[in-house]
Amino acid sequence: MTEKKVGLLAGIAAAVILAGIAGTVAFYKVPAFHALLHPHADNAAVGSAAKPEKGQYTCPMHPFILSDKPGACPICGMTLVPKESQAANLSDNAARSLGMVSMNPTQRLMANVATEKVSRREFALDTLAVGKVTWDERKVARVSSRIGGRVEKLHVDFTGTRVVKGQPLLEIYSPDLVAAQREYLVALKGIERLGDSPYEDAREMSRSLVDASRTRLKLWGVTDGQLEELARTKEPKTVFAVFAPRSGVVTERLVTAGQYVMEGTALYSIAEMDPVWVQAEVHAFEIQRVPVGTSAVVTTQAYPGREFRGKVTFVDPYLNVETRTVKVRVDLPNPGWILKPDMFVRVAFKGRKGTVLAAPESAVLVTGERAMSWVEVEPNTFEPRMTRVGARANGYYEILSGLSEGETVVTSAGFLIDSESQLKGGTSDPHAGHGAPEPGKGAASPAQDRAAPTPPAPDHSGHGK
Repeated sequence: MTEKKVGLLAGIAAAVILAGIAGTVAFYKVPAFHALLHPHADNAAVGSAAKPEKGQYTCPMHPFILSDKPGACPICGMTLVPKESQAANLSDNAARSLGMVSMNPTQRLMANVATEKVSRREFALDTLAVGKVTWDERKVARVSSRIGGRVEKLHVDFTGTRVVKGQPLLEIYSPDLVAAQREYLVALKGIERLGDSPYEDAREMSRSLVDASRTRLKLWGVTDGQLEELARTKEPKTVFAVFAPRSGVVTERLVTAGQYVMEGTALYSIAEMDPVWVQAEVHAFEIQRVPVGTSAVVTTQAYPGREFRGKVTFVDPYLNVETRTVKVRVDLPNPGWILKPDMFVRVAFKGRKGTVLAAPESAVLVTGERAMSWVEVEPNTFEPRMTRVGARANGYYEILSGLSEGETVVTSAGFLIDSESQLKGGTSDPHAGHGAPEPGKGAASPAQDRAAPTPPAPDHSGHGK
C-alpha cells in the first residue's frame, strides 16, 4: 500500500469520527432531535405539541382554525381571538386525564353557554302511557235463541243501535212454542173445571200441570206479561218477541229476517257504554309505579282540555314480549257515552310526590344507554360526568347518581362543548366515543381519574448530558 492510499484512508477515518462526535453533541444539545426520537421524554414537550404555542390565534366558532397572527376566520369571517391554554387552572396532564374543556369569556358568549345549579325539587313522579278505550267485558250481554224456529221480524236491524232493557229486538215463530201455549191453556181449563171438585188430589194435579206448562214457557223466554195476556185472551200467539236483557249499544247483529235458528243460536251482542275500560301499555321498567288503586287521568285529542279520572283496577300478569309493555286497566266513567271504543288516549298515572335531587332535562345528554352532563368545575372550565337518571317531569330529570346538590351543570350548548372535547381528543374514558363502559363497570369515573397517581417521567440519564 502506498503512502498516498494510507493518507486517504486516515482522512476518511478522521472525518467519520468527527461526524459521530458532531451528531452526538447535536442529539443532546438540540431539543428537536431529542424530541424526535423520544416523543415521551418530556411532559412539557408533549403539552406543547398537543396545544398551540402562546401567541397563536383561533376562531371562536371554529377552534381548529389556527394562525400565528391576528386576522379573520377563512370559514365564517369572524375576527380571530388569542388562543388560551386548555385549562388555565390545571396542569396539562390533569386537564387531559379529566377530559375537561376550557374556553375564554368570548367563546362562552358566542357559544351561548347557559348553566344552572343542581338542586332538590318537588317532584310528581307520574307515569305516562298510551291507551285504548274498550268495552267493559263484565257488561257485555250475548242474546241467544232459547227455542228453535224462524226469525219473522227484526226490530233492531243494524249494529250501533242504542237499546234499553226490555226493548223488543226481534220476533220468532216456533211450532213448539205454539204447542206449549195450547198445553198451558188446557191446564188452565182443567183448574176451572175442578174448582168445585171434592177430590183434592185432582185439583192438586191440575195445579201441577199449570205450573209445569208455565215454567216451560218461561224457560223459553216468555215473560210474565205475555203469560198473563195469553191467559186473558185464550188465543195462542204464533210469534214471540225476544227482548234486550240490558241497556247499551248493539255491537253485533248475527241474524237476518227469515233465517231459521236453533236453540242456543246467537242473535245479538249488547254492551254498556258507561263505564268503559282503558287498556294502557306501561313499560316493564315502570310497572312497579302503577299498582292497583293508582289514580289515573285520561286525556284525548278528541276533547282538548277535558280530563277523565279513574283508577287502576287490574294489572295484566303477562308481558308483551314484542313491545316489552304490560297492560294496565283503568275503569273510567263515561257520561254521555262520549268516549268511543278503540279511541286512543293518553294516560297519566299519578305517582307519589316528594323532594328529589333534580337537574334540567337539557343538562342531560342521552347517548344510547348512557347519560352524561357537563359540570362547570372552575370558571369557564367544564368536566364531563356520567349521570344516572330516574323519572322525568316538568322539564327535569330525577338524578340518581353522578351529580351532587349545588353543582353547576350546562343547560345550553352542551353538545357544542362535547364536540369541542372530541376535536381536541381530551375526553376521558367515561365519555370518549360514547361507547366506553359506565363507571363501576370497567372504566374509572372522573373522581377516580382525579385521584389516580401520575406515572413518573421516563429516566434518560443513560443518554448522558
